Amino acid sequence: MSDFQEQTHAGHIPFRPARKRLERILPLAAVLLLAVLAGIGTLAFYRYLDGALFAERNTHFIEISDKVGQVLSAEIQHCRVRTGSAEQLLGRTGFASGEAVLDRLGEIESWLSLDSGAVLAFDGSARLYASDGAVSRWDNASLLSGGQEVQEAVTDLPYRADSTTYMLFIRRLSSPVPVAGADNITHVALAVDIGKLQDAFDLDTFQEHSHIYVVDLHGQRLFQHRCETGFIDSYNLLTAVEACPFIHGGTAKDLRRTLVEGRSGGYEFRFQGEPYFVAALPVGATNWTLMSFVPTEALGAGTAAFMNTAVLYLAAIAVLVVAMLGLIIYLLVAKRGDRLLIAHQHQANILLRDAADAANAASTAKSDFLSHMSHDIRTPINGIMGMTDIALKNLDDRDRVLDCLKKIEGSSGHLLSLVNDVLDMSRIESGKTRIAREPMDLRQVISHCASIVSGQLQGRDVALVEEFETLSHPRLLGDELHLRQVLINILGNAVKFTPDGGKIFFRCRELGTEGDAARFRLEVEDTGIGMKPEFLPMIFEPFAQEEGGSRSTYKGTGLGMSITKQFVDLMGGTIQVESEPGRGSLFRLEFLIDIDGDYQEVRESGFCRLDLTGSRLLLAEDNELNMEIALYMLEDEGIEAVPAQNGQEAVEIFSASPPGAFDGILMDVMMPVMDGLAATRAIRALKRADAGTIPIIAMTANAYDEDRRRCLEAGMNAHVAKPIDSATLIQVLSHYIPFRSEARSSKL
Repeated sequence: MSDFQEQTHAGHIPFRPARKRLERILPLAAVLLLAVLAGIGTLAFYRYLDGALFAERNTHFIEISDKVGQVLSAEIQHCRVRTGSAEQLLGRTGFASGEAVLDRLGEIESWLSLDSGAVLAFDGSARLYASDGAVSRWDNASLLSGGQEVQEAVTDLPYRADSTTYMLFIRRLSSPVPVAGADNITHVALAVDIGKLQDAFDLDTFQEHSHIYVVDLHGQRLFQHRCETGFIDSYNLLTAVEACPFIHGGTAKDLRRTLVEGRSGGYEFRFQGEPYFVAALPVGATNWTLMSFVPTEALGAGTAAFMNTAVLYLAAIAVLVVAMLGLIIYLLVAKRGDRLLIAHQHQANILLRDAADAANAASTAKSDFLSHMSHDIRTPINGIMGMTDIALKNLDDRDRVLDCLKKIEGSSGHLLSLVNDVLDMSRIESGKTRIAREPMDLRQVISHCASIVSGQLQGRDVALVEEFETLSHPRLLGDELHLRQVLINILGNAVKFTPDGGKIFFRCRELGTEGDAARFRLEVEDTGIGMKPEFLPMIFEPFAQEEGGSRSTYKGTGLGMSITKQFVDLMGGTIQVESEPGRGSLFRLEFLIDIDGDYQEVRESGFCRLDLTGSRLLLAEDNELNMEIALYMLEDEGIEAVPAQNGQEAVEIFSASPPGAFDGILMDVMMPVMDGLAATRAIRALKRADAGTIPIIAMTANAYDEDRRRCLEAGMNAHVAKPIDSATLIQVLSHYIPFRSEARSSKL
């Protein structure tokens, strides 16, 4: 018997057809698995898309509802200011009788031009005097017995026979006003027909499908916007909504918690079988909440249905593609066998290896960046902490303490530049950087940059050579802030990499005009250490640094040149670099900038005086340390500063002061009770001679372009970013205060 026959009888050969059947079944099993995975992936994508659509619609709805909330908050703020005005108009001299009180209240109502409602006064025994001549007993004495200076309530006026509901703004008098033959007046109030809020809610962007309510912390309805179609008529909205199933955003308990905690939130639920969105937004400085309801269909449910259909079609196509792919794999495996499978495995290994190499490269770059940043941030922090410790141990050695303070100042500036570089790069990559087109003087821009660099060269044996040609068109329309940052970045590198005994050349010339624009060339050349030719192509890449071993000598994030290149590109300019090791570097910039044809020369001599002695400012700042620093800076310049802990306090101080009492206002933006933007709007809305003209200057850590724009739109005159530089602050103040302080001094 042959060996083949022996193997056949032994049972080895019959297993080969079974293995082939297994090889043909495996592709089919793989296809089935891929189909299942495709179905699971499609379902997961559908859920993700559903959540993303809710988040987008919810954000859109909250933003629109917030407009109504802003109108309501502005109306309430206006009523508070008018209540304060009523207190001022009531006076402090006292009244000969109750009739005199009624006459004064009637005059106040006329002065305030109230369309409806009334001006009220309360005495110590809860007696009510009304501007419409009524005298009554006030039963809700709890509103008068509390210690709050200002409070609001929604109530009716018992002495009136109508069924009108009023918003009551009560203000406790700083000192009681005597009334002959009766108790002293202790409170003044403004009663406003809450129905007047109807106009505030007429902003309807959902084709009259929205329903708007004002509720208290427990969901009790205070006001309902009149709509053509009815909605929830229950007195407590939370009780009515809790019986409905919630779809997105959370549960009914989450909605109740949102109201109690005074937060904003959006939810989707079903009411009578139909999906609805509800947005809860707190009404500023009150315990009220604005609740807006709108059918989901009005927020673009058609788009959602279209996307759902698209997902189903994509799922069907994915399954079909998977099936076809599996069939092709099956045919290829059956035809070409193990050799083709090995080839696929080899190709997959190559792809996996490439992916692993790319991942390792990305990980290495990330590790290098974190290592560099850890070193660069810890170095100035170590210097600050070390010099602080040395100064504390040598308080009696004035020269040693002064030396430590100078080094702390230098380390702080370096740390700030590192943080600014990282933030600038982040904003550029996120696409949030915008190039402005505002009037600027190129002569002032380059002069300012040269002054900064000259300050950096103090104590160094490095000469700054300015070669500025006469410019035919210095007045331009461009982005002065980013142009300065580009020039200071390049000049700062020249200072950093030029040893003592060297020179830095700063040049500017106008090359000519092209239509309504002028072309300029700016050059920064130094005699420093230079760069190797192989590094030049990488100089504008993020985190690129030559000679990593020399980082203790030439510090930085490696982001400065990348940020510079990005800014130059955004401004439509070009940048070129020439460099040789040991001979220095040359950076050449060219920009085509629009000419400011509407500019007219004006005298600016009135803005050069920096002596602000005798000026008086109102300073709004909630941070105690920042307040202490600002007060020291101002007092060091001979400026009297009146502090306010928040925007509301600043408005009250300014309102209570006579016109001309302050030469200006320094206003922080992020403050409790009332932020700086709202406080500025409230001051500008006051009916007094200096409310619209007094300089209001933002002094805030919100330092981006959009922050500056929001400050100016709110009514501020200028913007100074923290950390505050004393010279910059005084320079800005001198643009607005000198004439006012001089005028006041002459009157005194």
